[in-house]
Amino acid sequence: MTSLAKKLSTRLLRGPEQEPVILHRRRIYIIPTRYGALLTCLLLLMLVGSINYNNSMGFAMTFLVGSIAIISMLHAHRNLASLQLRCGNTRSVFAGQTAVFPLLIRNPNALDKVSIVLGNDDCPSVFCHVAASSTVTASLSISTRKRGKLALAQVKISTEYPLSLFHAWSWVHLPCSCIIYPTAEKNAPPPEFEDQGQAQGNRNQRGQEDFSGLRQYQAGDAIKTISWKHSARGSGIYTKQFSGSGGHTRWLNWEVAEAKNLEQRLSRLSQWIIQCENANIEYGLRIPGREIAPGNGHQHRHLCLSALALFGQQD
Repeated sequence: MTSLAKKLSTRLLRGPEQEPVILHRRRIYIIPTRYGALLTCLLLLMLVGSINYNNSMGFAMTFLVGSIAIISMLHAHRNLASLQLRCGNTRSVFAGQTAVFPLLIRNPNALDKVSIVLGNDDCPSVFCHVAASSTVTASLSISTRKRGKLALAQVKISTEYPLSLFHAWSWVHLPCSCIIYPTAEKNAPPPEFEDQGQAQGNRNQRGQEDFSGLRQYQAGDAIKTISWKHSARGSGIYTKQFSGSGGHTRWLNWEVAEAKNLEQRLSRLSQWIIQCENANIEYGLRIPGREIAPGNGHQHRHLCLSALALFGQQD
């Protein structure tokens, strides 16, 4: 019964819809709940008994309760009508983490929309209340397992307001998606760079630029840049910093990140990108079919990790 109702109510959804998705009355479906079906059977018995015994009070009670049930069906339908849905801004996550899809629900009417439920087979249901002439955000959480582009499947929006006698629902397919980065390799070795302008045999060596100072050691710093003299004095572990006057550009290269298989190589590069960002190192990325110019910062990190996430897949 549930699968048949889903097929009937999603038969017109061929793909992501244009935003905003508006719940017109013709796309809202409604059926009695378990309690509604029991009440219907009870009303039939009351009607038969009232006819058999010609009991006017029985007729009055039957029609009164039946009228209330019909009114509750109209309220359930109206509780979804005219709602407008669109996608919010999604944030990329690493494989194994939880992706969050924020959905913006707008109520243009002068009546509150209460007890609204959203969800699908991939995520737990969320409940929300949309006040009159306002917009709320309902966040759907999906557990991720592999890298790539994750698109939000069809979402069911439903309600059983006000008496849980009728279940009203509609399916929407919003164009929501996010990038799932490769899982960063745990206990990965420090980043190995290929420096532009150096010989191929020395590509794993940092460019020796002009010394510009010291800073506290951070995870991912190459061992050769540690100032051992300061460490021997017991004043802590420091890393030597060099200015960019040497003309060397640091590259994270596909060939340098040696690993057993494709996914492990992507995971190692992903970890190196994180370590470079934490150490505030400018870096570029070279992978088969793609080259990203050196830089740093949040946008550069997202660009590099997205290239790894979509490697070998269609964008």
